[in-house]
Amino acid sequence: SIPSSPLYISSGLSFNDGDQILISAQKPLGIVLEERELGGVGGGCVVADIDELGSAYRAGVRFGDWCVAVQNADVRFCSIDEVLKRIGDAPKVVNLRFHRNPREIFDEDKY
Repeated sequence: SIPSSPLYISSGLSFNDGDQILISAQKPLGIVLEERELGGVGGGCVVADIDELGSAYRAGVRFGDWCVAVQNADVRFCSIDEVLKRIGDAPKVVNLRFHRNPREIFDEDKY
């Protein structure tokens, strides 16, 4: 008899070019998001805390990364409620895109 073992869905995809991180990770992700506020305009969400045992961390997401897309939908200017709804509505494996250095790609003085 073959011993049973737990079935894990792989993170499937993880791409990191130093500034951009694309992942497919199984929920729960193990991240806490915090809304960015830029001059009264929603600035999307950044990773405020991360579980080092969670699927997002294993896929390469780190503290301070800026969530810019959920399921290929742009969330750079969405509220935290909108971002969390998109993540919640996604299938068990969710596709996310983050930027590692948000200040370099989003100049707050321009908005």
